[in-house]
Amino acid sequence: MIDLMIFDHDMTIVDSSYAIMAGFNYVAEHEGLPKVSHELTMKYIAMPIPEFSRGLLGDYKPEWIKLYRQASAELEKTLIKPFEDTVPTLLKLHEMNIKTAVVSNRERPRLALENTGLDKYFERIVGAAEPYGTLAYKPDPAMIDALLKDLKISKENSIYIGDSDLDIQTAVNADVRGVGITKGNFTAEDFKRLGAWKTIDSLSELIKIAEADNKK
Repeated sequence: MIDLMIFDHDMTIVDSSYAIMAGFNYVAEHEGLPKVSHELTMKYIAMPIPEFSRGLLGDYKPEWIKLYRQASAELEKTLIKPFEDTVPTLLKLHEMNIKTAVVSNRERPRLALENTGLDKYFERIVGAAEPYGTLAYKPDPAMIDALLKDLKISKENSIYIGDSDLDIQTAVNADVRGVGITKGNFTAEDFKRLGAWKTIDSLSELIKIAEADNKK
């Protein structure tokens, strides 16, 4: 039985890659560093900010992240786009009385979701700094554990959907079923090797998964 579907944010329900690339290129230009490519952005997109910065810019400096956030606050308003099937899938899941939530390695993912109008589709929006205080980044299960405790939903009745190895590792560490979506750098075979319960190419496939699982 699936009572709760938990979603990663970037490259799972939205294409945020161009906004992130533009934000880091703002930093690169300001600091005289080489421009960041879309390919490189996609390679590191799921990583926590310090590792992400090192992968894209070769180092991590708090002042760079301050610059990035200043730039991305505006860039994300126009450059982050929900995938075409995101809203229809969420609406159908709600019709099926399945709750939905977001767990992201962003510290405060709510603003990005508000910018795209997606915030209203989720019971909870969880980041490393909100709404449960400071929690460990994925693949640590702390954010999922806090969410399930808050919503009083069992691990057995929850699944986590994401586009990266970190997401499947998080699901495994949290002891929930993990679903890998092939929107990023990882194939169905990659996800299976990592221990994914299911793999999908489109969010709309979650509807049939839920229907089949809830008939058991």
